[in-house]
Amino acid sequence: MHGGMKVYSGAPAAARCYVEADRGRADDYYLTEGTGLARRFTATDGRVAELGPLSGDAYETWVAGRDPESGQPRGRLRSDAQTVRFVEVAVNGPKSWSLAAALHPDIAAAYEAAQGRAAEQIVAWLSEHATTRIGPAGGQVQVPVEVLEAATVRHFTSRENDPHWHLHLQFLSRVYAAAKWRGLHTVGVRDFLNAINGIGHAAMGTDPEFNAALAARGYTKDATGEIPQLADYVGPFSARHAQIARNVDRYEREWTAAHPGETPGPALHRAWDARAWAEDRPEKVTPQPGAAVSERWRADLAELGFRAAAQPVVLAPAPVGALDRDALAARALTRLAAARSAWNAADVRGEVERLIAAEGVVVEAAVRIELAEDLTARAMSECVPLLQRDAVPEHIRAWTSPLVLAVEADLTARLTARHATAAPDTRLTPPRTDSCRPATGRPATTPSRPGSGPTPAPRPSPPTPRRCATGCWPPGTPSVATPLLPPGSCRSDRAGSAATAARLLRQGSS
Repeated sequence: MHGGMKVYSGAPAAARCYVEADRGRADDYYLTEGTGLARRFTATDGRVAELGPLSGDAYETWVAGRDPESGQPRGRLRSDAQTVRFVEVAVNGPKSWSLAAALHPDIAAAYEAAQGRAAEQIVAWLSEHATTRIGPAGGQVQVPVEVLEAATVRHFTSRENDPHWHLHLQFLSRVYAAAKWRGLHTVGVRDFLNAINGIGHAAMGTDPEFNAALAARGYTKDATGEIPQLADYVGPFSARHAQIARNVDRYEREWTAAHPGETPGPALHRAWDARAWAEDRPEKVTPQPGAAVSERWRADLAELGFRAAAQPVVLAPAPVGALDRDALAARALTRLAAARSAWNAADVRGEVERLIAAEGVVVEAAVRIELAEDLTARAMSECVPLLQRDAVPEHIRAWTSPLVLAVEADLTARLTARHATAAPDTRLTPPRTDSCRPATGRPATTPSRPGSGPTPAPRPSPPTPRRCATGCWPPGTPSVATPLLPPGSCRSDRAGSAATAARLLRQGSS
């Protein structure tokens, strides 16, 4: 699972169009009339319960911050265009997983179930870590949420009509805490993205049912999660479907030009899909709409040379008891330090989840969660805080490692020594009396009132210090802690250090 996070703000009705538009028209063949548009969940302290599905109208009511059954507002609702409605992530996997699902209905069913379980695990984790803010402006504090609601919308295709099984997981912006409905602290959720993606990836990658379905069809997974038997077909398959999408766009432009003011309907779109797929294939029989979409995908893969395995493979997962937990925790910190100089516990959780999946573990969710929590605790015990005060919000990246601090100290010592032995910087601008002529030994004067005589020029301000070529400041220049660390809240030997190691590395190599 990968991808960013979308904070949706706007009209509730537009949200329905948003989720319906983020798919290819081939999804029309999968969506069954009369079913709910979205599954709805509520979570309290890590316990998730599924509520009734949301139809189109109920979904809009829910997005608007009102109870879907009664229509009652959940707290004081804003009505401006910038009102945040929900925060969304995509629950997905490598493209080769979707190709396997397109080829085999049993894998598709197992993959869909694994995505659903992954979404519930993400909701459960976030319900224990999300916060809201209470108190007057300027004096707000963060408190844990007591009730978090979420919804999932399932799609099977990308915008280019490629097979792309994924869930839109949406966290409602209205949460219950401290005896009333309030607004979700979306900045905190954004800073938890690494944990959300890591939990989702590991939940699907270690899912016993999904892995068993793959093995039964002769598929394996590598350390990245890709299916090697299908990975080489991802690029060519997507290129073919990009060509089909371009054909459909051309048909629509031609039709719109010939029918100004009219809008093409679903039947016409389906006809264009079939025509675009069959274009330049006169010997092919055009598949019929509906269930034949899967047959179309299989035909495309067969044309690219894919042949399914004839025999199943033996599923041989790595035993949890054989894992070196201390080594995995240390590797998680090393990977974090390679990309950044400060992190939070959610970043650590995301890394250990990815490492668990890469080890080839296949276990029930409860076992994997216990393992991930233990590895996270081991890694955090080796971290050092950057902020020396109580009640630091969990989402703040206020932790680092001794390795990062050691690298920072080494870089600082080297750059300081380099500056001490460097030749004087002749580029420093000498004092000037005007914009182009250096000052002489004669005192400068400025014009004054007639008869008052010359007036000495005002004393010039000290020149602004300039960095030397190595990127360091001249000796004696006052140092300033990074803005993230308020004065008095950080240790003097670490003020700004871990947050600048990566920057100093780049400057020292330039």
